[in-house]
Amino acid sequence: MNEHPDNGTSGLGGRLPLLPPDSLDEAQRALRDRLRATRARDAEAAGYTAALPDGRFIGPFNALLRTPHIAGPLLEWAQALSRTGIAADVREAVVLTVAAHWRAEYALYAHTAAAEKAGLPGPAIASLVHGEAPRGLRPEVGLAHRLATALVRDHRVADDLYDEAAAAFGTNTLIAPVSLVGQYLSTSALLTCFQVPAPSQDRTGAPAT
Repeated sequence: MNEHPDNGTSGLGGRLPLLPPDSLDEAQRALRDRLRATRARDAEAAGYTAALPDGRFIGPFNALLRTPHIAGPLLEWAQALSRTGIAADVREAVVLTVAAHWRAEYALYAHTAAAEKAGLPGPAIASLVHGEAPRGLRPEVGLAHRLATALVRDHRVADDLYDEAAAAFGTNTLIAPVSLVGQYLSTSALLTCFQVPAPSQDRTGAPAT
């Protein structure tokens, strides 16, 4: 079936119209309930929008609802990474670094709010969003940013950077932030391919930040 976004809040789906709750099949409804209990709850706590008042999901979740067989394992991956103990400020610096290189609007919007909640300084967040080297971060956070930049921009990690990261995080623990880069490469690819925007005042009735 060919789908074309219409005007208004459906534009928040980019190239994909937002799925109304009453259009979902059984597998999609189960995934929606899972997203409500996890991602929508986290979004509300951090101060950004993942679902509209009428129950339609925005961001990458609207795309993922179309493929529960793919979305389920992706959520398991995300939840596994959340259990690795990555510090919140490290996590948000990594995510913003990846999203900035892709200019993934929704991810930048959502994780700007999450970064504020994680305690990252405002000027550092602004630098991360613009793809610039941030200042005023904890050494571990700055190191995670440099590692993510090397992976996303340079596609290689120099020996001295690897040695520094392995010493700071531990070789096994280092797998977690590297995998987080991979997770948000996937998310950013979804957002970019389907041109998913960040919400704005005129679309949702709520400010974007």
